[in-house]
Amino acid sequence: MTDNEPYAHSYRDVATHKLLLQDVVRTEAFERALEELVKPGSQVLDFGCGTGILSLFASRFGAKKVFAVDRCEFIQFAHDIAQANNIDNIQFHHDDEESLEIDTSVDLIVSEWMGHFLLFEAMLGPLLAVRDKFLKAGGVMIPREVTFHAGLVCDKYFYEELSFFRNNPYGINFSPIAESPFWQTELKCLTPRQILPTTVHLGTFDMHTLKAPPTELVGNTTPSKPATIYGVCGWFSAKLAPTISFGTGPDDPPTHWEQLYFPFSEPFDVSPSREVTIRIVLPDNESTYEPLWEWSIFDGQKKIEMNDYAYREQLDPFLPSGLVKP
Repeated sequence: MTDNEPYAHSYRDVATHKLLLQDVVRTEAFERALEELVKPGSQVLDFGCGTGILSLFASRFGAKKVFAVDRCEFIQFAHDIAQANNIDNIQFHHDDEESLEIDTSVDLIVSEWMGHFLLFEAMLGPLLAVRDKFLKAGGVMIPREVTFHAGLVCDKYFYEELSFFRNNPYGINFSPIAESPFWQTELKCLTPRQILPTTVHLGTFDMHTLKAPPTELVGNTTPSKPATIYGVCGWFSAKLAPTISFGTGPDDPPTHWEQLYFPFSEPFDVSPSREVTIRIVLPDNESTYEPLWEWSIFDGQKKIEMNDYAYREQLDPFLPSGLVKP
């Protein structure tokens, strides 16, 4: 693992896996999907298996053999958990998409690969590589479909909270960093009243046919009423099986994914007379330690463009730790 793979570090910690398994919406949806789609005698590949919970479900519902794959050393515990439950038809592989070798193709691939706003953890590309290499023709993917959504945030609190340094707290001029909070994405848990009723569809991926991760998402909406908005929040929904889906938006039951907030540096007025275009450029996770996003809004008259890079450019990457600039 290199410094460009920050996500794997957190998955060494049992607290991360506890958080995931305590997300009942997530875990029970995958359990129901596996119960519906695993057939007696199926061969299943669980990519990014973590604790092995999805492998255990697949075994429980009749899979003949399960290949549990993870690049993190935590897979040792997944193996021990299977043994503690007297499950002997799961084969564990401490591998990634490049090093994995198994002697057969599989009927079903299951993977809980989704990060915040779906693509935060850079697992989509590796999953597609595994699919193309090991899934039988006509095989099944869980999830089968994922969709991006965005909402226009109309709660002024978010703007006021980010304006803290602009207001010279304690009588101190914080102008060198006053704008920085507006140029950083954050995880939030919003309520339906904090966004406009009309949401934005940013695209849907069919996981059986998707060729490669996208580079950007674009969607349009016409606001239902005049309003002032202060940013955009993004979330996703996932269809795991024909009758089993879940969402991660403000209208959905809470999940550990929450929503990703993309703030604006100034208020933006919208109107039913003007269509709004939202554009989000997805991070290049391969070249940065942390995901960096770009986002914009345009209504034909006014445009606001934001990104995570502006904040990072204020920091001197060559300043050694502990050294103070003169």
